[in-house]
Amino acid sequence: MLNNTYRDPGEGAIKYANQVFEGNSRVEIEMMLSALLKGDLNKAEDKRVKRCDYCNYWFCDDSLRNTCRTCCDDCKISYKTLQRRKQRAEKAFLNPKPKKETKSDLYLWWLEYPCWANEQAMIEVGWRFEKPMSARKMDYVLSQQEKYGKGNRKKKAEIINYNGNELE
Repeated sequence: MLNNTYRDPGEGAIKYANQVFEGNSRVEIEMMLSALLKGDLNKAEDKRVKRCDYCNYWFCDDSLRNTCRTCCDDCKISYKTLQRRKQRAEKAFLNPKPKKETKSDLYLWWLEYPCWANEQAMIEVGWRFEKPMSARKMDYVLSQQEKYGKGNRKKKAEIINYNGNELE
């Protein structure tokens, strides 16, 4: 899997870069860095030098059978996580879970005259928004509205002028 995106280099990639740049000055390393990333500094006959599948940097495979595809265990874990995420996404795309029907799905809001398809669902969902009240509770609410008005502020008490002059 050859890609052009570089992630944080793994331990194996850092170890290989240290081997390649050993004994060079900082200026020489800066000039050689692009050649290392392209793979120009690798020896063609060395089959142990590969690109890491996850971080995409060059590394030297130290395994017995030369079968490693990642430069370190951290890259291997991250690569497997990426594979699982991709597999889950493909599985969810190809075989989506059916959406569980809820009671609020039975409200047909898109019609010209919205209505409920099931009366029981209307009662079970609607009670949260329109709670029934007793006559006594309704009388209390109306008296409070008269006393305080529609908001939460109490009306100011009227000052009655007993002199008979209402203009003051």
